[in-house]
Amino acid sequence: MRGRDTLRNMFGLDWRSLALMRMGLAVTILADLAVSSRSLRAFYSDEGVLPVKLVRENFAPDLSLYLWHGSAAWAAVLFCIEAVLAVMMLAGYRTKLATIGGWVMLLCRQARNPMILFGADMTEHIAMFWAVLLPLNRRYSLDAYLGRVRPPEGTCYLSMTSFGAVLQYMVIYIVSGILKSGPTWHVEHSAVYYALSIQMYARPLGQWLNQHDTLTAWLTVATLYLELYGTVLFILPFVRGWGRLLGCAIFGGLQIAFGATMQMGLFWVAMDSFLLMLLPAEFWTWLAEPAGRWLAKKTGWETSGPPPNAGPPTPRPELPRWRKYPNVAGKILGNLAMAGIIVYMLLINYDTIPGHAAVISNEWRRPATDTGLEQYFNMFAPDPQTEDGWFLLRGTLRNGDMVDLRTGQPASFDEPASIADSMGDQRWCSYFLDIIYEDSAGYRPYYAEYLERNWDNTHPLGQQLARVEIIYMRALHGPNHTFAGPQPIVLWSEDF
Repeated sequence: MRGRDTLRNMFGLDWRSLALMRMGLAVTILADLAVSSRSLRAFYSDEGVLPVKLVRENFAPDLSLYLWHGSAAWAAVLFCIEAVLAVMMLAGYRTKLATIGGWVMLLCRQARNPMILFGADMTEHIAMFWAVLLPLNRRYSLDAYLGRVRPPEGTCYLSMTSFGAVLQYMVIYIVSGILKSGPTWHVEHSAVYYALSIQMYARPLGQWLNQHDTLTAWLTVATLYLELYGTVLFILPFVRGWGRLLGCAIFGGLQIAFGATMQMGLFWVAMDSFLLMLLPAEFWTWLAEPAGRWLAKKTGWETSGPPPNAGPPTPRPELPRWRKYPNVAGKILGNLAMAGIIVYMLLINYDTIPGHAAVISNEWRRPATDTGLEQYFNMFAPDPQTEDGWFLLRGTLRNGDMVDLRTGQPASFDEPASIADSMGDQRWCSYFLDIIYEDSAGYRPYYAEYLERNWDNTHPLGQQLARVEIIYMRALHGPNHTFAGPQPIVLWSEDF
């Protein structure tokens, strides 16, 4: 029993925390859909920047419902289906069905346009993969309220699946720390300075923080060591859950700090939603439940106890012996399958570390892509990027005027008041960063045609476009707050 108690302290998950993770992931997906819906026509239809035929030819996804039809209306229908499944998941109604459906719809949506994906998308599909395998509806769910599931036995869920989920969360940080192998992390301690210098991502708090070189140097060291070694707090076999609670506070706060200093979209929300499963029983016993009782008392929602006619719970009938053996066999097979998934996940991450031959071939990596287990945690690795800049989308009208196609104002090479705001949301930012590279040069004409359609459909005949230019204003950040550029680079020009 002592060995099992140790394992429970290390890899057990509180049932209430699993329910909170379910709610957090559902809210993350709803927020993602809300943000993505603003560019639904641009990113998920043939009227946008990446037609269905191009996705099939260049990315060859095995399955995506979005590829059945290229219209914006069809994409909107799929968005609504995913939103309904997320609401069901949030409420815990038919949770397993909603979670599996939401997982499939998320993968379909991500496969529709790989050019707009970023770190939050990877975290979302990894978290949803594990959510499908975990029992998320035993507490705080309509399924539990309606008696559709049995009440949990004990306060903690311990299985091969919980072991895999905890290990997965730790691997995100450990591998990210290993991949941060450049001199800005280990020698110069300037990685945080460079990361906060990138105006594409900069928030006001990050810009203020970046004025203090000693502080950013210390933050560089602290971030690296936290990622490499800090996750051990989640699996301490002693001090019960207090070590894990400290780990949740540190890593949850780290993600909030990322979101406060850099425009990273929903990345910090997705990471912290996944983290919620690790909240130990101490969080509920000493913080959440006393706060809930205090709030209930203050608002008058306090109840006097169970209904007067409530009796003791009905004892669970003893299973006949012949029915116990298949259950044991099923558990053994399930544990073996889960062990295989865990090993597969570890090998995928091992292959992302440079310096050795790949263990898993491209053919064997395909299941990871299809299921959402694909992962590569190379943010700001091996060093943060030093390249920065902004985009000028210049249109020449038939009357000879040159305009900025986003603002409608006269085209100007001047730096925008906020480069990050000029890039749009994280989806547009990811798209712009993608088309910079020559490997993506073939997609630029589709963006130019999208700009031309949007402009001509909203302006009279005398102000139609004669030419579109996609200009990247490239700049470089150097040490000691030096800055070179900007240098205009015409990525694409097309006459209409």
